[in-house]
Amino acid sequence: MYKDIITYELSDGTSQEQLLEVAQKVVSNWMKKQEGFLKWEIHTNSNGSYSDIVYWRSKEDAKKSEADMGNNPHGAEWFGCYKPESISSKNLNLIGEL
Repeated sequence: MYKDIITYELSDGTSQEQLLEVAQKVVSNWMKKQEGFLKWEIHTNSNGSYSDIVYWRSKEDAKKSEADMGNNPHGAEWFGCYKPESISSKNLNLIGEL
């Protein structure tokens, strides 16, 4: 399993409710169609920022989806939820579960 972890702040004027509404549209109309997509979790952090964890079957599936991001019908609305300068990401590869 491969995980994308994205941390960000909401753009000015974007509420948590709006973020969740847009995320649901993205999942329903685009993410679920991406090969290897498993699930997307959205978390709040103690400092007021957010972290998303997107689960993929493999790194290759995640990278294919990333390349297809331009076909996301809600892409502009989705990226409009974030302060661009606040976005950071990292990736995790599962090596074992205990």
